Amino acid sequence: MKSIALSFFFFPILFLFAKESDREWTRFRGPDGTGLGQAEGLPVKWKDSDYAWKVKLPGVGHASPVLWGTRLFTTCSDERDGSQYVLCYNAINGENIWEKKLKSVKYPHHKFNSFASSTPCVDAEFLYVNWTTKESNDLLCFDHDGNMMWRRDFGDYETQHGNGFSPIVHENLVILPHDHYGNSSLIAVDRKTGSTVWRTKRTPAKPSSSTPCVYQPKDGPLQFVTSSMAHGCYAVDARSGKIVWETGSETLDLRSVSSPYPASGRFFASCGSGGRASRFASVIPPKNGQGKPITAYSLKKNIPYVPTSIARGNLLFLVTDGGIASCLDLESGEMKWRERLDGNYFASPIMVSNVIYVVSREGKVAAFSASEKYEALGVSSLGELTHNTPAVANNSLYFRTYSHLFRLSGKGAR
Repeated sequence: MKSIALSFFFFPILFLFAKESDREWTRFRGPDGTGLGQAEGLPVKWKDSDYAWKVKLPGVGHASPVLWGTRLFTTCSDERDGSQYVLCYNAINGENIWEKKLKSVKYPHHKFNSFASSTPCVDAEFLYVNWTTKESNDLLCFDHDGNMMWRRDFGDYETQHGNGFSPIVHENLVILPHDHYGNSSLIAVDRKTGSTVWRTKRTPAKPSSSTPCVYQPKDGPLQFVTSSMAHGCYAVDARSGKIVWETGSETLDLRSVSSPYPASGRFFASCGSGGRASRFASVIPPKNGQGKPITAYSLKKNIPYVPTSIARGNLLFLVTDGGIASCLDLESGEMKWRERLDGNYFASPIMVSNVIYVVSREGKVAAFSASEKYEALGVSSLGELTHNTPAVANNSLYFRTYSHLFRLSGKGAR
């Protein structure tokens, strides 16, 4: 990720964000996990012949693509033996630049999961890749040419469903969750060496699949924010790993699968269970890292369990696992509209300009307007099952299904 000191500026809402045009799609859901991308002239409905390219992967999985410049990175696995592929493609023409196959082992996981469900993260120098087994939580670092720089194993990972979280990189730190039934923690390592900078113990509970995000208050320490069943939405000091604030489990008392993200001076997070109602919380962090966070509101109806929501201005947009799309007032949680989409959803929505794109498990891409009134714009097919959240870069949308990658270009794209 480009230097925070050079590319970030203050918003009145006390968050630091980079200009979208200056940022790469370096992690799950792009810039700070917000799902907000920038491109021009993207279609809202298309046919197979409109893809700039489509390539078949050597394995299968659910890891989303990440991009730096004209290089696209992702992972997949061989379901027969659990071995892992780390992949690099030319983002412009789809040509394979390099691939690495590494040994791993099979382990029991949920039927909807895979051995390659963690999305990598990338910066100007390195790619960081994660996968787990029952006996290990592995973090690997490669340069952009595929040379392995270091590898760490953070110990047993006890889970019923398998892994779903992803690492992030910020300045000189790579942040990796280790939240499971056993000895849990949030881990920071030096991005160049892989050496542990800090490791903050967390209370074991149902494993979280939340991916952290970055928060910089106006007068307070830089923080990493994530969520778990045991602690709710919480923040740690980026320098020391010390807990700065947390809502507690009373706010998010079920498994955290979606990821918290910042918008309008708040964090939005949710939790749930396959057979129980989900919870959604709007959390106002304490000023300057002092005091306790405030849960502005908590909702329990038509809330996503797996997909992460998305915000634009004073509006929130949610898509449930069962395909209920809704628009809420960001400050109050008041419902603006609710509509049913076709299909079921594990992918999270992304937004480009005023258009929200969300991909169903069945491989249908629904596009609708990010506005106070519902306006369906189009539905297109990827032709294959997918749980993947798209990426936005190079004036294009990049889709990943169970076994293929696609590029859909906007007007004027290379």
